[in-house]
Amino acid sequence: MKELLLNYTEYNVWANRLMADTLSKLTDEQTTKELGGSFSTIRKTVEHSWLAESVWMQRLLMAEHVIIPTENFSGDLKEVCRQWLICSDDLFRFTQKIKDERGFEHQFHYTNIKGEFQKSKVWECLQHVCNHSTVHRGQLINYLRQVGVTKIPSTDFIAFCRAKK
Repeated sequence: MKELLLNYTEYNVWANRLMADTLSKLTDEQTTKELGGSFSTIRKTVEHSWLAESVWMQRLLMAEHVIIPTENFSGDLKEVCRQWLICSDDLFRFTQKIKDERGFEHQFHYTNIKGEFQKSKVWECLQHVCNHSTVHRGQLINYLRQVGVTKIPSTDFIAFCRAKK
């Protein structure tokens, strides 16, 4: 299980980095253009991805009170991406530090955004976070095409596996 989750969290870092590099070349107009979808703009989608990874990382670290990183945030998109990548790196390093299968099976408790009590296993959370980011990277690829970007890197898992060889 550890090898699989290490690969998945490392893939998440790799794919998010490729996406952030591509996004860094955009204008403010492109990143704030209303495009529909779940979060309507490129910037809002990246902020959501950062928020989600941050909240789950805090839960994994058993923070008593989760801080929403996007509240009162006024930085530009490059800073949003930088913070997002820090969270992705943190998730990978967290996964590296887990010593054995018991660490992945550990069940932790938290209150979700709706205020509901929940419990999840560490491995479920790590898999969820990576899947969640994949969904939103797919949305970002669609948005990039809508704003005229033609050079979009492949963020497919198999591309990551090939790049590692």
